[in-house]
Amino acid sequence: MITSIGQLLDQMGVTTRIFDLGRHIQEISTATFAQFEAQSIAYPAPYLHHAWIGLLFWDKDTPDIPLLWFIKLPLDEQGKLVPSERDQFLQQLMVALGSNIEASKQGRQLAAVLEGNPYVFTPSPERQAAIHARVNKLLGKPTSSYYAPACEYLQTDLSQWESIGIQGLADIAVRWPEHQGQLISTIPEMPAPVLIGLSQCLENEAINGALGKAIQTRLRAEIQKNDEDRNHSLVAALIRGLSQCQALELRQKTLAELLSTNAGDDIEVLAAIATRCSLDLCNPDLCLPFLEALSLKGQDNFNRILADLLFCAPVRPHILNAFRHPQRSTELAAAIGGLLSPQPAQSNALH
Repeated sequence: MITSIGQLLDQMGVTTRIFDLGRHIQEISTATFAQFEAQSIAYPAPYLHHAWIGLLFWDKDTPDIPLLWFIKLPLDEQGKLVPSERDQFLQQLMVALGSNIEASKQGRQLAAVLEGNPYVFTPSPERQAAIHARVNKLLGKPTSSYYAPACEYLQTDLSQWESIGIQGLADIAVRWPEHQGQLISTIPEMPAPVLIGLSQCLENEAINGALGKAIQTRLRAEIQKNDEDRNHSLVAALIRGLSQCQALELRQKTLAELLSTNAGDDIEVLAAIATRCSLDLCNPDLCLPFLEALSLKGQDNFNRILADLLFCAPVRPHILNAFRHPQRSTELAAAIGGLLSPQPAQSNALH
């Protein structure tokens, strides 16, 4: 009897790679996933109280035809798997597969078994582009047809960007070391729509300090603009692009500068920090200013974002310490009080 997702994949005889698609795209080992399924450990990267999982697998006889399933499983208050939810997913999956798992691998059945399954989710367009770029690179498959035009764009007139697809930007982002020089030279002048898409793909890459410095410089230039001229969506995207930068000091210094200005007053910007730079909030010099800024954006936004952050085990104690800070403002104290007696949240600040 099949009792776990891992067991099902083993029974199917496929090669499997597992990805988390919550805050960032990151690979999870099959051993870690097995521990999670056995409830031995909490999910390593919870987001909005769920595990957002990408299952990549392929049959040894048809390695050129990999399949990718996107599954969202709810977590309990400790961040662990809710077995009944996983079992419900498996039950519906087994009904769709039919009694003969081996036969189901033929034709189109295996690709279609998740249709209508309530545990399936569709990633955002930029996240879909990024995971497909990652998978193609991982499996040594050709880049998409959008890659060459995107490469050519970096070498020509940056103002002619309308035909550049997000998949091409994702292909560049996953190969950023090959394009580092071009990216550093073009980021200062890159049109906002292109840079937003590129940054949303770079958020999944452990970029180095040199590329991070280029993003920081463009971010500082945007922060220094007048309120009416500043592009808050670009600021939020650049934060996302910096979120995995290996130069920790550079990133945290940038976030501190941002939170010290009115550019940090925008809810889209604060949501980007909360969702993509959550571990940076373990730094008390960032945590309290972040909470102070968030407390001014309405109780619903405060409750929604804090509900997610307090669920993140490494961040939780630092937020609770900031709650007790003797120099917290009356606005933050009031927001904390509202969090302890919450009303139904109406905001869609997180994404």
